[in-house]
Amino acid sequence: MKITAAMSVCVWMVTGAFAGPQPDAALPTVQFSEISRREVTVGDHKMTLIRVRPPVLPKAPPPLPAPPAPTADQIATEQRMAQKAFASLNLTATVYLGKPTITELRWRDETGEKEYQAWSNIDFRYLTQLSSFETPTTVYQWFPFVDAYTLADFPAGEKPPIPKGLKLGGKGADYVVNLTAKDLAAQETTLAGLDYLHAYYQLNASALKSDYEKRLADASAEEIRLARNPPKKADTVTYFWPIQSSRNSR
Repeated sequence: MKITAAMSVCVWMVTGAFAGPQPDAALPTVQFSEISRREVTVGDHKMTLIRVRPPVLPKAPPPLPAPPAPTADQIATEQRMAQKAFASLNLTATVYLGKPTITELRWRDETGEKEYQAWSNIDFRYLTQLSSFETPTTVYQWFPFVDAYTLADFPAGEKPPIPKGLKLGGKGADYVVNLTAKDLAAQETTLAGLDYLHAYYQLNASALKSDYEKRLADASAEEIRLARNPPKKADTVTYFWPIQSSRNSR
């Protein structure tokens, strides 16, 4: 680094519209005696409303089993992390693609009133798969907001706002900041996080780039697959029955 009342109530049971996670054990079945039904179609989606006699509902399922006890490694990790500070690293990274590629970093102090800036010679797009990282003293939650531009993205005659004479390390991952001694002290935690990210990039640049390119390729392939085979919205079947309150039945 360089520096309710009486009323009738309807109970609804919906199926087919929202498929949540399925438990390992089979769900109990409910038998319905149909009274009437109505179908409504909106576009390619059909909704079926079925009025039924009040069914006999199954008893509540038993509680889920207790989770397994943590392993020795998990306990050791929790104990180690409990000894460290926690911090959030909220950076806006603007990557100017070119030769060389330069990233402009911006962040604000805890009050949100003062903004800081740094310039880096690494492509921060390659770090977007990280969500957290741990240094010897701090556990960081990392929230990257990254945009990237090429010279062609700027109006004719304009260039990326990279400072003239910007001096960054040659082949090594490096960044520069222009802060007062007071700001350096105030931003020590953020700068330590930046130190770690640059060191991590230095050691894993090739793998980070390959992983980023694979994620782009996978996303593109999924987009093409969905365009060719758009998912069909599941039809909805709703079973409902009225429940008469005791006060209203007098």
